[in-house]
Amino acid sequence: MTECNQIETWVHAAQTGDRVALAKLLAMSHPRLQARAAAQLDPALKAKAGPEDVLQEVYLEVVRQIDQFEYRGPDSFLHWVSSILDHKLIDWRRAAHCQVRDIRRELPINALLTDSYWNLLDDLYAESGTPSRVVRRQEALAALLTSLLDLSDSHRQVIEMRFLNGLSVGEVAKRLNRSEDAVVALTRRALDALRESMDRQGDFTRGA
Repeated sequence: MTECNQIETWVHAAQTGDRVALAKLLAMSHPRLQARAAAQLDPALKAKAGPEDVLQEVYLEVVRQIDQFEYRGPDSFLHWVSSILDHKLIDWRRAAHCQVRDIRRELPINALLTDSYWNLLDDLYAESGTPSRVVRRQEALAALLTSLLDLSDSHRQVIEMRFLNGLSVGEVAKRLNRSEDAVVALTRRALDALRESMDRQGDFTRGA
């Protein structure tokens, strides 16, 4: 299968709800998107967020709008996602320069330190002692971001609070109005779900 046909196949599969196909498209596009975000990220934002934080917002929008995308050739998906990225960056700049609003309240998912994503990957595979089966660094990040989007709201929320925002079990328990034991159990289930999603996505990148 040619690259053109493969991309078109992934697009059609993603539009029918295949998250692995969508992850393939995003992993393929991620290096260029990451470079584009890094080049255009407003200096006022760089101390608060990295390119991956913007891309998490972009990927969430892609999930929401993928059924509206019209395939017009092998480069059309990248061009479409790049346009979403450009609009997100405009929104971030406006929020960053607005004195009466906090950027963290403007975005559905909090701006996070980039290192937190890599710490999450380390925590995710700490028990097995093996890293993600995703081979290349940029593909690992793309797979992690799409896997986070694939989680239920409660699982994604507890992972963001515990591993990305760095809250303690007690702090999360207060915010969710749950017992600490319930938060520990929820976190374990969320990590299991995230690990399973990462492993599924790791299969295609290893053979890419």
